[in-house]
Amino acid sequence: MYETVLAPTDGSDRSLAALEHAIDLANRYDATLHTQYVVESSPAFDAEIDEETERDIYGSLIEAGERAVEEVAAEANSQGLDDVETAVDRGAPHEEILTYVEDNDVDIVVMATAGRTGSSRELIGSVAERVVRSSPVPVVTVNAQE
Repeated sequence: MYETVLAPTDGSDRSLAALEHAIDLANRYDATLHTQYVVESSPAFDAEIDEETERDIYGSLIEAGERAVEEVAAEANSQGLDDVETAVDRGAPHEEILTYVEDNDVDIVVMATAGRTGSSRELIGSVAERVVRSSPVPVVTVNAQE
């Protein structure tokens, strides 16, 4: 039923809680698990920039993203899932997640209802809400409130 499961991450404990559900689905359906971290970029930098300039501007954020997706892959591997793809992208998080879904033929997205900036106002979380509203594939949201 599912060949490709996407578990977006922001490195928070909440996104790791959603990861458990994504790993379970991937294991159950022998699917590839994809994980993606999006470095939110400023509209001022929307023009294409070279890799060196990108590292200068976003270096520590990209490194945090790389650590976050590596943590997801390690957790998936520890639970017997070897087929894991990772990505760190730059842009508006909900847009990049939706682009990733389309570019990688993702069958289902599993994500936390609120990430590291969740507030009481955000019952679902702004990124998750935008993905749910616009996704061409099913989105499972995991209530990961503390």
